[in-house]
Amino acid sequence: MKIAIRRNRPIALLRGLIHLVPVGIAIFEIVLNWNTFYVGTETYNSAIYQLMAKVHEIMIQASIAALIFSCVRSELALGEGIPFGLLFSGLQVSQISYLWSMELWGSLNVGYGRRFRKIGLLAIIVLSIVLGTACGPSSAVLLIPRLEYWPAGSTHIWINATEDKIWPTRLDDSSILESCSTVSQDISSDPCPSSEWGVIREFISLTKHILPQSYMNTYGYAEAPDSMILSGKSSKRLLLIEEDEDFIGQGPRPVIATTPHAAIADAMTTAGALWFLSLINVTAKSGHGSPLSDQSDALHTIASNYSQPYSTVVCIPDSIHNSSDSRRLVLPFLPNSNMKSLANGNFTYSVGALGERTAQTIEHPDFTYRQALDAAGSATDYRLQWIDLPQVAFSGSSIGAVILLPHHGNNGPQDILSCNLSAGWGAAALLLETQNGAISVISSKMIGHGTSSSPRLPISQTKSPPAEGIDSVIDYRYPTYPRQLINISQSWAKYLNPSIPNQNTSVINVLMQQEVFPEWPFVQASRALAGLLVNGLARTSFESQLQGDVKTVGPKGQNGLDGNYWLSGKGEIFDVDPIQSKNWVTLRVDSTLKGYAYNTKGVYPRIAIAFLTMYCFLAIAHILYCGLTGISSTSWDSIAEVITLAMNSTPTAALRNTCAGITELHIFKLPVRVLAANDEEGEGEHLELVFGNVDQEQIRYNNIKVNLAYGTMPCSARERKKIR
Repeated sequence: MKIAIRRNRPIALLRGLIHLVPVGIAIFEIVLNWNTFYVGTETYNSAIYQLMAKVHEIMIQASIAALIFSCVRSELALGEGIPFGLLFSGLQVSQISYLWSMELWGSLNVGYGRRFRKIGLLAIIVLSIVLGTACGPSSAVLLIPRLEYWPAGSTHIWINATEDKIWPTRLDDSSILESCSTVSQDISSDPCPSSEWGVIREFISLTKHILPQSYMNTYGYAEAPDSMILSGKSSKRLLLIEEDEDFIGQGPRPVIATTPHAAIADAMTTAGALWFLSLINVTAKSGHGSPLSDQSDALHTIASNYSQPYSTVVCIPDSIHNSSDSRRLVLPFLPNSNMKSLANGNFTYSVGALGERTAQTIEHPDFTYRQALDAAGSATDYRLQWIDLPQVAFSGSSIGAVILLPHHGNNGPQDILSCNLSAGWGAAALLLETQNGAISVISSKMIGHGTSSSPRLPISQTKSPPAEGIDSVIDYRYPTYPRQLINISQSWAKYLNPSIPNQNTSVINVLMQQEVFPEWPFVQASRALAGLLVNGLARTSFESQLQGDVKTVGPKGQNGLDGNYWLSGKGEIFDVDPIQSKNWVTLRVDSTLKGYAYNTKGVYPRIAIAFLTMYCFLAIAHILYCGLTGISSTSWDSIAEVITLAMNSTPTAALRNTCAGITELHIFKLPVRVLAANDEEGEGEHLELVFGNVDQEQIRYNNIKVNLAYGTMPCSARERKKIR
């Protein structure tokens, strides 16, 4: 004898406790990831987490199975019945294939009972099957810590210079020291535009010496590394120089160069160093775990409102006939900088063994070839003459240049290289990486925005690309750039080519004497000028620096930097005077910490949280149902018990021709209920599995009664004689 359906609130709640442990673990995993918790640089063996996730999956499936059986039993015994196809649905918790089985599809279209009750049961079963399959992997996603870069605070930084000083649109010599007209051979960093010109010399030298000359003569030259390292007062920055690989057209490929702004890179480096020092004071009370100082691999990014200089240069070979050559100078058309309508000529030039090439050109309205001979320096050296370019004829260009090649005779034409240079401030994102507390080189990525008709926005209104995926590739999208074109005067440009007194030479002469491309000096000239120009632009407002008092712990800051506050990202770390800093350049630095952590970053943790949240709501709803109704049962939750019930039931014609298997969908549509029937002896009642529709009168008579034990079985007259 056994009670089929029991109404007892305490017992029902106790049986509902099967949900308690898996729901508690699921909520713990959700909260852990939602609030971000840093584990550290090391974790337990991943197999331990996988084992824990598997155990949790088994508990969830047991919980969901109990929920489905509860719903099925309620409809079987106390409701209007269920389709035959749903009878064993509680055993299909981990089988997603049940969703496209004949059992389920046969149960979708049944015509008996109340529609909303039927739809509700089907929805619960389908949702439970999905959750039973998905919650296991979801638990593993949330339980296993992930090695990534995680949010570790953000703050604004202030630099004591205005936007016009950091990103000027017109450059002249008004702020240049006269001492910058000469330079030494060293590569020390200072405010002079030509400072660290030796890095460009090294870049060109690497191109020359990366392969032995015999190999170069046979196989051609090999490209040097496309980046070198420049120094600021406290930072290391990548100087990138490369040909425009997207160029399609006539003439030489333009050379593009860019580097982070020195003053901003210095401020970012200082902020990154202070961030690392603040980790010493981080405690577990912050709610972010306990990232100690050994968790110092980090990324710091400036991803908005920042621009950095770029330059693009193209040169072509030409010649001056004689000292009275009055022809107007032609400069090469600069693709993607000059408007196509500005090109007003073509120029054919030789590229040695490769034959001849043709380039589009723009004729200067005022400057003649004869004037180029006025360049300062010895005729036996490479000499540089800067040329102002009127914007009407050269819209998109910043300045022009003519390089005179060494000339050893008194007569004959003078070979020259005419160059067109464009420069501007382009929206960019900065990236600073620290490894074990050591500051690495600052890199950047520049990406164009908008269309050719979009206005050139102020620097403070530009939006840079997100920090994710930043690399060290110049990724221009013409004709969007420049965001802000820079107009460069001869008076400023001359400081890019200072003299070297102790060698009686100039910077451009040293750079061009490398002779990397004897037959193509215009290629070497383009690289040298692009590097010199962008290096000089990055040094505007060189002496500006990070401002503000840093937030500390303790009344007088004796306990060091407030790491908890910094990592929380709740406010500013640097305290500046609001009036004094009103016009200063302000940038936001976002810090991320590399380590094992729990977080909602990415789509997969969020999907996992969604699945576990749905499971928790479903399980908690079932606990509330048990507590409110007091209904519970442990009957028919296994195949053996259902088979036993079926064998003790009166056979039905509805299942005719199904002994070898079910091939017809309508069989699974049959309504099935568990009803009470009188024993043949008339001494009690037993339970039977009844198929098909039952008349309403018989239903009322044979309804199962709660808290009543059933157990006697029907027997035939022949069996009664044997018993006697």
